Amino acid sequence: MTTTRTVKLSTGFEIPLDGDLLAIIEGLYKEITLGTELNTSFETMRNEVLSVIDQMTDDERRSYLAESLFLNSVTYENEMLSAYVRRLGTTTPAKATAKPAPTRNVARSNAALKRSSVKKASPVRAKVKTKKRRSAR
Repeated sequence: MTTTRTVKLSTGFEIPLDGDLLAIIEGLYKEITLGTELNTSFETMRNEVLSVIDQMTDDERRSYLAESLFLNSVTYENEMLSAYVRRLGTTTPAKATAKPAPTRNVARSNAALKRSSVKKASPVRAKVKTKKRRSAR
């Protein structure tokens, strides 16, 4: 049975050192940031991070630094792509806003239609000329 090493925060909370960087970040957030009801300072968090680093061996530091650099490079890449997509969204031509249709007095329009003497035109049937086929004899 292998025992996982842990590091202790100033609150007494223990974080396992099993290669999971997000476990450390989550532990710091829950214990330091939320534990002080979001009333923490840059210096408080920095001191806590340095304390965690001091409790690690050289190999653990190397492993967590590599994980941190990878996570930060992915985060940076996502932020850059997001900014690029936002820029693309602002360069598209603005859609023309539709003007509201003018309001009409419906009663007056109906009365005008009744008064008009325009008759519907009857459809004209076009005569289609067909060529007679000559039968081959």
